Order: sequence, then structure tokens, then C-alpha cells
Amino acid sequence: MTLNIILNGQGPEPPTTMYVSGGTTRLIEIIKRLCKRKYVNLYIVSSESVCKTFKRNHIKAKYFPIPSFLKNAASYNKLLLDSVLRTLLVCFSSLPINDGILYSASDFIWDVLPAFVWKLRNKNMKWVASIYHLIPNPFKRPGHLKLSNVLSYVGQQMSLLMIRRRADLIQTETLFLKNKLVKEYKMSSERIIAIQSGIDTKVIEVSSSKEKIYDACFLARLHPSKGLFDLIKAWKYVCERKKDAKLAIAGGSSIEIFSKLKSMIKSLGLERNVTILGFLSEEDKYKLLKSSKLYVLPSYEEGIPITFYEAMYCGLPVVTYYLPTYEEIKDYIVSVPLGDVKKLAKEIIRLLEDENLARKLGEKGRKFAKEHTWDKVAECIISQLEKLKTKDIY
Repeated sequence: MTLNIILNGQGPEPPTTMYVSGGTTRLIEIIKRLCKRKYVNLYIVSSESVCKTFKRNHIKAKYFPIPSFLKNAASYNKLLLDSVLRTLLVCFSSLPINDGILYSASDFIWDVLPAFVWKLRNKNMKWVASIYHLIPNPFKRPGHLKLSNVLSYVGQQMSLLMIRRRADLIQTETLFLKNKLVKEYKMSSERIIAIQSGIDTKVIEVSSSKEKIYDACFLARLHPSKGLFDLIKAWKYVCERKKDAKLAIAGGSSIEIFSKLKSMIKSLGLERNVTILGFLSEEDKYKLLKSSKLYVLPSYEEGIPITFYEAMYCGLPVVTYYLPTYEEIKDYIVSVPLGDVKKLAKEIIRLLEDENLARKLGEKGRKFAKEHTWDKVAECIISQLEKLKTKDIY
């Protein structure tokens, strides 16, 4: 049996190709393992930056890079316009093959629309759609109401409609999201598979271990929805109890968010307690985790962050706000009610003062993380693709 797979990804070209989201990380790890199968032919029809990202990760495929219409676009509006133009171009382009599997990288409109159009034009193709997170109503999302949030929400609603109508298989990572798609978006349960993400234990083991420099670390995109500013407020309470408590913050951000973060740290007198590290490479990311005592990510909206598994494997207790999507992992995290900054601080203090409890939670999380590897995730998805190809899934 031969599996011909067309992967599409036409999102806005980022200023740097080094930033990789959780969804892209999952995709790369799965595709890496797919390419090891001799019967798999992979075709990547994507933006130049996406192609560069895949090539940098040594993924062997036939590449069809879609050039940008607006070179050196820096503003969000220009990046968005460029992505729309490339998406429309791809929709009206010929497919590299006429029989195989369409694999849309995300639920963003620029990934979904081409797959939807291709599926309409060629009914012999099977479409595998990916949905990892439902974007909340922009009027209820933390932070200022922005055009980007509104467009993201509207775009995803359009994507969900197309996926419901034409996708042959839908992959997500939590049973909570699967149930929500079935109940609220009327998607067929038989077409949805829920497979959690994973980690590459070999890569984590290679990174050198350091002494515990930081009491806690935050590792994610710097955005209000990640609970970034809640954490700074909570850390003020932590420092009232432990004056020398050290927090490391790592992740990419906009100039606006970065300035607001620095201003808040200064206004609360936390300059000596909070270190901003910026974007980190994979190696430096694991070094940070291993040099921290706790991992704190008080997000307001998430699937299950890959960094949860990575932190657990490094032996760190995970402290977070409780979200319904965490139901499957609730026994392996320390969670507090959403938005309860004081409770968040109390749990951090409790774990920092009770080293025995922190160690037990770290050991429990590490055992859990060991069972969630990319090899196992890829095996599950590959088996579903094989079934889809032979129509055994129905």
C-alpha cells in the first residue's frame, strides 16, 4: 500500500522561522515518523517559511513553496493580506497528485480552505483535518479587543463549518474537545480521533542538567491569554513570603506585550525576582526546565500544552489554572480556579516550602510523561491514515 499525503500550511509568514507553535511541533514530530515509512510519499504545499521549518527538521518531501506576494511585510495587516493572497492562489492551483490524503496542518482558515476546495474538486482524495483549540469569543478573551482576535474567531468558525461538511477524519488531542465538537458543532463522533501529544525523551535527555537556579519558570508565547500578567501578580505575593524567589519567563512576544511586561515588573518592584529570557532554542528550553523547581502556566485557554509533558519529564510539578481540557491529566497537575491569583501564589509557595511534596509530584508526573512519546502518537495517527486509505474506518 502506498500513502500519498499532501500537507498544506499557508499561515502568515513570521518575522523569524525559528518560532514553532505547539501545533506545528506536533505536526513536525508526526511527519518525521511518517517519512520513515517507505510506502509514504509526502508533498508539502506551503509558505516559504513553513517549508524552511520542515527542511530544518530534516523532513524529506517534495516541496512546493508558495512565495509571498508582499516581500518583507512587517505589520500584522500586511502579513494577513499576504497569507490570504497565497491561500487563494493555492486554492486555484493544480494538485501534485490526484489520489491520496489531504492533511491540513491546523484549523486556521488558510490551512482549511485549500483542503476544502481540493476535496470538492477531487472526491477521490481523503481529507484529514486538525483541530486543537477552540478560539473563544473575542469579547471574552483576556487582553484588549483586537482585530486579530476577531478575525481569528470568525475564521475558525468558517473553518469548522467546512471541516464538518467535508473532512473524512478529524484529529484532536483531548476527549473534552472531541465531545464539544460533537455536541456544539454537530460533527460525527466516528470521524474524530483524540490523541494526546507527546515528547521526544532522547532529545530531553541529551540536554545538560543544571543546578536549580530558578524557583519557577514560565515557558510559552507571551500573551495575556497565557496568564502571563496574572503570574507576575502572583509572584508579588510569593516574594512577600520568600523575598529571594526567582522566576524565569521565556517566550516570544510583540513589542507591546514585552513593554507592558517590563513595566509591570518594575511597578511591582520585582526587577531582582523576575528574569525575562526571550525566545529560547530547544536545547536552552530544556536547560531552563532542568534548572527550575516548578513550571507555571496559568493559561485562560489551551488544549494540553506540550510543555506540560516536557516539564513533567524533567521532574517539575506543573502549576496552572484549571481548564476543562485538562480533565484527562488533572491527577498530574496542581490546578487552581481560573483567575484566582492569590490561590495560584499559595500553591506555588506550598510547593516551594514542601520539597518532599514537590519531589513526589515531580516523580508522578515523570512516570506519566514517559508514556506519552511522539513515537506512540505517530503510531496511532499512522494506523488511522492507513485505515482511512483502505476505508476501514467506516
